[in-house]
Amino acid sequence: MSHSTHIPVVIPSPKDRSYDLTIGRGLTNEVVKAVRSLRPSAGVIITDSHVAKPHAELLKSRLARSIPKTILLTIAHGERSKNQKTKTILEHAMLKLECGRDTVIVALGGGVVGDLAGFVAATFLRGIPYIQVPTTMLAMLDSSVGGKTGIDTAYGKNMIGAFWQPRQVIIDVDYLRTLPVPQIDAGLLEAVKMFITMEPSSLALARRYHATRRWQEALRVIRQAVALKAGVVSRDETEASERMVLNFGHTIGHALEKLSDYRIHHGLAVGLGILVESKISQLVGMLSQKDFERIQEILYDWNLPMNVLSSYSSSQIITATKNDKKASGGEVRYVLLEKMGKVYRGNKQFVHPVPDVIVKKAIEFIRLRP
Repeated sequence: MSHSTHIPVVIPSPKDRSYDLTIGRGLTNEVVKAVRSLRPSAGVIITDSHVAKPHAELLKSRLARSIPKTILLTIAHGERSKNQKTKTILEHAMLKLECGRDTVIVALGGGVVGDLAGFVAATFLRGIPYIQVPTTMLAMLDSSVGGKTGIDTAYGKNMIGAFWQPRQVIIDVDYLRTLPVPQIDAGLLEAVKMFITMEPSSLALARRYHATRRWQEALRVIRQAVALKAGVVSRDETEASERMVLNFGHTIGHALEKLSDYRIHHGLAVGLGILVESKISQLVGMLSQKDFERIQEILYDWNLPMNVLSSYSSSQIITATKNDKKASGGEVRYVLLEKMGKVYRGNKQFVHPVPDVIVKKAIEFIRLRP
């Protein structure tokens, strides 16, 4: 007679990982306070070559007044730095400098810095705290909030990573002063995406800022968009369901980024993706012609690089979508709009398979109507 032994492994619920989003102007002292509150033995600022001189060196000098072991690590600017090689270089630098588990990372930069620094924080000594300090419109609206961290591979964008929530996100719109207007406009498309899928009444905020460039309008757009995203993340941290809505426009957008070797700005790629995926929604019988035309009108205000769609065949774009993280069983799945402000939730799912022939028709339609 055989005997078996059952030993339970009881893992209590993780500690409360709630955190604050601070949005305003002139918040360098807030960053210092946030780091100090964690009582670290070392503070590591991870930034890129575009941000180091105007911003990171100032933050380092302020932080070093209370945390003597303050380290500045700088990576090359751009998406090509978001890879395993750069991650290893950062980790080895921190190990060489004897950073311990009570080290705090400050991710100071755009989305590349935030994703990469967050992933380093998630894995260094099995996890250390970090604070997101986004310096671009795109990072303020999107990547700094929600705890998605990761790196790119030859197979696609953000294919390796972890969900690792920051201890705080500090959004200082004064950083936008050093950015070129086209880069701000491109990042603003992430807010447009959220408003189209969840709150179309707020589209007026994005369009007004786009037209006026007033700082108070920027604050309103960021507050509204970030509040929407924070709500989604709170309800679905690991993208098991509702959080997939935030990927509207990203299936096609990520494919275009990959094909262009990341020479196209993420926001502009998402803008083109919104157009194509809105047309897909219409072609499958969801979105009305009126709503589709309204989306077209809004997106064309952004002077999207329509030539990018013409640079690749429909087959190339569709093939590039096959490694999308929402793919399942070899099928690429899309967020479908039912109407402005509402995504389709058939069978209680937020993403749905779409035949390649429909995707091809949508791409061709947008390509032929600049």
